[in-house]
Amino acid sequence: MGLRYDFTRLLKKYSVACQLIRETGGGKYEGGNWVPDPPSKPETIQGALIPMTDRKIYQSGGTYTAQDRELITQTGIPLEPAAYILHQGNRYHVESENDYSEYAGFHDYNLKRVTAFDRPKGN
Repeated sequence: MGLRYDFTRLLKKYSVACQLIRETGGGKYEGGNWVPDPPSKPETIQGALIPMTDRKIYQSGGTYTAQDRELITQTGIPLEPAAYILHQGNRYHVESENDYSEYAGFHDYNLKRVTAFDRPKGN
């Protein structure tokens, strides 16, 4: 059937390079404390990184703020165990996905900004 809507040209126009880091999910106990395996090496992906709309922030009931972002990309990102996007010195946790790839050729991700206070030790 093919795509109903093709956003390839629009995505290409507004895409920026971002770094994708995936947690491996493994780890071990050392001295009674869980020590996670180091995350994957950063992988460069392309996507349109845009601010959350006021409407989305409002409808989230406080889950999202103006510091959070939306990432629209043609590349699927595995969400388990965790994935992070790095862009312009900011780190974002990939929270959820809306998969429109079947009929529009893109994936839409909600990104939650991770501040220094949110990061686990060692990150």
